[in-house]
Amino acid sequence: MTFSYETRTHKDGTTTYSKTINLGNDPITGKRRQTRISAKTVKELKRLYTAELHTVQNGDYYETSNATLAEYLKHWLGAIEPTIRPSSHRRFSEVVNGRIVPALGNVKLADVSPLHVQELYARCLTTGLSSTTVALYHNVLHRALDQAVKWRMIARNVCDAVDPPREANPETKTWTTDEARSFLRLAASDDLAALWLLALNTGIRRGELLALRWQDLDLDLDRGALAIRRTLTRGTGALTFGEPKSKAGRRSLALPAVCVDALRAHRVTQLERRLSIGPAWQDNDLIFERGDGSLLHPNSLLNAFFRLTAAAGVPRIRFHDLRHTAATLMLANGEHPKIVQERLGHSDISMTLNRYSHVTMDMQRDAADRLAKLLS
Repeated sequence: MTFSYETRTHKDGTTTYSKTINLGNDPITGKRRQTRISAKTVKELKRLYTAELHTVQNGDYYETSNATLAEYLKHWLGAIEPTIRPSSHRRFSEVVNGRIVPALGNVKLADVSPLHVQELYARCLTTGLSSTTVALYHNVLHRALDQAVKWRMIARNVCDAVDPPREANPETKTWTTDEARSFLRLAASDDLAALWLLALNTGIRRGELLALRWQDLDLDLDRGALAIRRTLTRGTGALTFGEPKSKAGRRSLALPAVCVDALRAHRVTQLERRLSIGPAWQDNDLIFERGDGSLLHPNSLLNAFFRLTAAAGVPRIRFHDLRHTAATLMLANGEHPKIVQERLGHSDISMTLNRYSHVTMDMQRDAADRLAKLLS
C-alpha cells in the first residue's frame, strides 16, 4: 500500500514531510478533529506515523475537545440522567447550572485549570456558602471531569490538584426518650398515627414511608414484617417512585407489636373511607395517602409533623431527625450497631458508627467501666 504524505520546502532550503491522522468528530461540538505528524525524512515520518496511529487505535490518544465547559456539562448531564436517581440528577443540574456554568462555563473544557476551580470555591465561601455546600460543588465537578477523562476528552482531572473545603459535620438534633414518648402520645389520635410510630420505631426515611404499599407489608405474623422496596423521590419538577437510595436500602424490617396493631387499625379506617368515597377513590395500594388514595405530598407530611411537634411541646427537629432519633435510642439501649445498620439501610457499618459516634462513645465508656469493675 502506497504511503502518501505531504512535502514542504522551507525558506532555508530544508524539506519536511507530514501526514494527517483523522480522529473523528468532536463528540460535543461535532467538528472534525485531526492531528498532524511531521518529520525531516520519510523514514522518520513512517515511524512516527505508525506509532501515533497505534496509539489512536488503542484508545491511548488524547485529543482535547474544543467544547466549552458549559457545552460539555450539558452533554454530561444528559448522558448520566438514565443512570442515576431523579433527585440526584436534579441536584447535579442545580449545581451545574446555578454555580459552575455561570462562573466557568465560557472556559474551554481543555483549558480549565486548578486555579480556575480553586478561585471558584474561594468566591463561593466568601459569599457565605457553607463548606459542606462548596464540597458538594467539588464532588459534582470532579465526577463530571472524571467522565471527560474516561471519554478521552481531557488528559487529567484538574480537580485532583485542588484542595476542596472540608465538609462540616452537620449538627444532628434528636429527641430524648421522654420527648419521643410525648410526641407519640399526642400523635396517637392523628390520622397518620401509624406513620409516626413506624418513623420512630424503624428509622424509615420520609420517601420510603410515603412509597409504602400494602403489598409490602405482612401483618399475618405475630410481630409483622415490612419490605422496603422503593422510595418517593423528586425528579425535575415531579415526584416519582424509584429504587431505594442504595442496595442496602432494599431491606426487610421486623415490626414490633405496637406498629402491627397501629397498621391494622389504619387499614380498617382506610377501607371505611374508601367505601364512603366510592368511585372517587384512587387505588394505588398506598398505606399512607391523602385521604382519597392519592399520593401524600412530602410537604404536606412535613407540615403535619411540625404541627404535631408544636402541639406536643417538644423541640422542633427536621423530619429526617426522626431517623436519627430512632438510631440514637436503639444504640443507647444497647442494640448492636450491626442491627442498627441493617434497620437503617446503611451500606456500611462504618457509616453508622461514624454518624452516631456520640452514642458509641457512651457505650464505650460503659464498657470500660464494666471491665474495670470486673478486674477490680
